[in-house]
Amino acid sequence: MLETRDLRLLRAIASNGSLVRAARELGVSQPALTRSLAALEAKLRGPVFERSRKGVIPTNLGRVLLAEADEILLRLERLERTATEANGGSMRELRIAAGNYVTEAVGGRAAARMLAVQPCTRVRLIPGDWADVQRLLNAREASLGLLDLGGFDRDSGLEAKALPPLPGFFLARRGHPLSRLDAPTLADILAWPVILIGRVTQNLQGPMVTARETARLAAHAHAAFPAMVNESPAAAVNLLPYCDAVLPLTLPNAGAALRSGEVVPIRWREPWLCLHPGVVRLRNRPLGEAERAFLDLLQDATSMAEAESRAFLQDLGLSAECL
Repeated sequence: MLETRDLRLLRAIASNGSLVRAARELGVSQPALTRSLAALEAKLRGPVFERSRKGVIPTNLGRVLLAEADEILLRLERLERTATEANGGSMRELRIAAGNYVTEAVGGRAAARMLAVQPCTRVRLIPGDWADVQRLLNAREASLGLLDLGGFDRDSGLEAKALPPLPGFFLARRGHPLSRLDAPTLADILAWPVILIGRVTQNLQGPMVTARETARLAAHAHAAFPAMVNESPAAAVNLLPYCDAVLPLTLPNAGAALRSGEVVPIRWREPWLCLHPGVVRLRNRPLGEAERAFLDLLQDATSMAEAESRAFLQDLGLSAECL
């Protein structure tokens, strides 16, 4: 018996014309997608795509299946919405695939305000990294996604709306040796233990790797880089008072810890150290009332966070510009 994931697999391969691009859209590896396709073809007792060096095209069997797949999936989505509303009276559910950094910076503020603005809407935040966000959207398991657009795959079948960028900076515990320097270099900073998330966007990787190598050649760098991997900014900043690690973060993520005085900003910054928040959704899919309300609240929250960040960095004598 065919399942909805089989239909989504077929649609992704057909729309992309390539197993590589389809795997990227679905957020899986190509070998995993190839195994899933082989299992589906075994189930159907025949090939659904013809492979060539130029890509894949549907067979007669594949075309028959694809002719019905879109309508079946749309009907299932409508049925799920109807069931949700029936279960909660007039209640709706807004499912948001949420990258941790953007969610903890501004997404949570917008979600909290939804409680008053859309009282009949249940907001469900599904955490993950940017690959999880794209996979959940393509699987129709969420209608909106929040992520850093620095890691967004433009060929994923999704469309993105950029939000105001948020400048980042490094933090350390109160009394850290770096906090006493007026003009540390990036190599000085990265010589200390660094806490990062598992997937660092390409625009951040290059400068950090170069500075880390400079620190290593100076023979005073911490052995491991990064010294710790932590996917939650909130959890990571709470660790700083207990160690000598440094952490790149944005003001919304670090505000409470800074106000408490447990952590302090390091007086260094360059424009490439920046979070580029954005909202992604399936291309050409219309937005519902709850989605539109959330996007308005998210825009307001991000604009406010950007203004607060600029004022904070200017008080420190640091640039707030973002590339």
